[in-house]
Amino acid sequence: MKNWFVGTIIALVSTLSYAADGWVAAELKEAQTQLDQRQFAQAFEICHNLLLINRAASLGRDASDQARSLLSTAGRRVKAGNPRVFSAAFIERAKRLNFIQVGCAWMPAETKAQLSADAIAKLEKFTQAKVCPQCNGACITDCLNCEDGKAKCVACNGTGRATGGGTFARTQCPVCSGKGKSVCTFCRGSGFVVCQKCDGTGLRD
Repeated sequence: MKNWFVGTIIALVSTLSYAADGWVAAELKEAQTQLDQRQFAQAFEICHNLLLINRAASLGRDASDQARSLLSTAGRRVKAGNPRVFSAAFIERAKRLNFIQVGCAWMPAETKAQLSADAIAKLEKFTQAKVCPQCNGACITDCLNCEDGKAKCVACNGTGRATGGGTFARTQCPVCSGKGKSVCTFCRGSGFVVCQKCDGTGLRD
């Protein structure tokens, strides 16, 4: 019981320290900037790198969820290649930031110092891992809840009409403007979601 308690506390402290790390927030902000500038490949690689690290040692729920969301959005415009290899442009940028390589991933040296031996071993193992059989290394899969980012409007149940009786029922739905479909809440309109099997790494554990 004591060992479980100590292990849980260590895990929580580790997760919180990663989530509070300024570099993670900075990388997510940069990914969003690249996405806004329609630099989809750059945004994709930044988030893919974060999710590789997250697979070995949690970056925290908020940070990992944001990375997944940005990855799936960028992934709509990116044809992912080998998930073990980053582009020359990404590596050049990582080196400018004084990041070091740990397995397939890139991170500040101080972050590596926080990683457990098991986490480092997992990142190193990724260099030899096979691609994920579900997404074939693409890191994302089609969203099964919608078609091209549009799902049945939950407000009108796809009828395109406002709910209620009488004359009100003949007016168009204010949520979907009478179309019967609205932006999918699962993929936020991208039409893709992060692969659930590999969690955006594109690799098998």
